[in-house]
Amino acid sequence: MEMFGEEDGIQANSLQSYFLKISHMYFAKSFSQMAEYGIHPGQLSMLKLLGVQDGLSQSEICRALKIKPSTAAVSLKRLEKAGLIARRPDQKDQRVIRVFITEETKEIGRSVMRRQAENEKIMLRGFSEAEVCLLKRFLQQILDNTELLSEKPAADPCHTMLKDEEEGERRC
Repeated sequence: MEMFGEEDGIQANSLQSYFLKISHMYFAKSFSQMAEYGIHPGQLSMLKLLGVQDGLSQSEICRALKIKPSTAAVSLKRLEKAGLIARRPDQKDQRVIRVFITEETKEIGRSVMRRQAENEKIMLRGFSEAEVCLLKRFLQQILDNTELLSEKPAADPCHTMLKDEEEGERRC
């Protein structure tokens, strides 16, 4: 059996393979596009969130984006250094620091949103409206199902035992 070959896992035409290829290609192209604006693609979701709910605390950002505080801290520090966000103490509780996008970021945000809309049009070229609707529903279901995946393997190395119904055996 080949290590990490087609027999062991991800086949060249499997859904996982397509997800990985699309993700890597989109990230690489987005990285190049966002670099024009001084934004790392990973920071985009944070800026979008603040564009909708400006003035969140770091912990509120972490909860909304499901990211670790250390990840948020690094991104916020970089965004602040680039002048894309400003941090200010909460008016009622000075211990809480609120994060706000700057006017420059609002301008950049409009350009980024236009660019993303263009990207989406290009990616969905050749799809009918009904196919796009179905694709979105399927991807949402896959996302929901992915939430059910365990982050850590079970203690048993053969935790994914499959029952061979013809032979009545269990195998890895």
